[in-house]
Amino acid sequence: MVNWYTILEPRTTVVTEILFSMVNLRVMTFSVVSYDPEERKWSVGVASRYLSVGSIVPWAVAGVGCIATQSYANYTYGPEGLELLRKNNAPEVGKMLTEADKGREKRQLGIVDAKGNAWAYTGKECHEYAGHIARKNFSVQGNILAGPEVLESMAEEMEKPGKLEDRIMKSLFAAESKGGDRRGRQSAAILVVSEVSGFTEGTDRYIDLRVEDSRNPLRELNRLLGLWKATFLDRNAVDLSIHQQEIESRIRHLGYRNLHDWLRDNSLENSVENGKIGLVAMRILMGNENPELP
Repeated sequence: MVNWYTILEPRTTVVTEILFSMVNLRVMTFSVVSYDPEERKWSVGVASRYLSVGSIVPWAVAGVGCIATQSYANYTYGPEGLELLRKNNAPEVGKMLTEADKGREKRQLGIVDAKGNAWAYTGKECHEYAGHIARKNFSVQGNILAGPEVLESMAEEMEKPGKLEDRIMKSLFAAESKGGDRRGRQSAAILVVSEVSGFTEGTDRYIDLRVEDSRNPLRELNRLLGLWKATFLDRNAVDLSIHQQEIESRIRHLGYRNLHDWLRDNSLENSVENGKIGLVAMRILMGNENPELP
């Protein structure tokens, strides 16, 4: 058996270079970090022409804040930044992280703290077009973008009313409509944490979804978000008997024998109880993958 420790141990410079490359990941992308003061939720949404962007960029803890680290991303900005946010505001934490980083000119960073203070940084060596827009309760940032209109469209969506997770999705779709990442698209993610309630007991995670590799990652992320709402968050229901005719017509149109078969194939069996179906599940059945989005 090959003893890799024996082989690598003398080559400390090689080991150092490997570890450094793991910390500095080439994540060219567009993202948004945001806070909803009314619902006490923090969120990060991101899309990129990069495999599994959700495993690197988004970081959030309820009551603390949220962070997006990208463009030759320094992975440590995530955990270290959240720890610093427990005692410092977003601008202070941003400066602490970047000033201590020799590779900061290649980095891009967006931070929102517990009070909604937003701060963003774009290093001078980030690939064009690169920039950010930081306003109250949110920041949008991106690199290798089609142009400044990508970020402007994102900011415009974030300033509109609506649920935080839906504004995040609309912001990402708006970015893509303006050209998004110039290289194309591959993965996307949304992370929402809440001080009020998680999607299940014992967690602050309200929504946590990733599309790792897809030809149309935002569309798939939007579909998954609708499914997540129907499975974990839907608190409203409609009477099946009242909508029986339209349900039967829709089921036949989709090629199913009955509602149970459709629910099973879409992992929505738990959406029906006591003669009622969850409102989100009903809307999905009628053809709207994420009911709150057009």
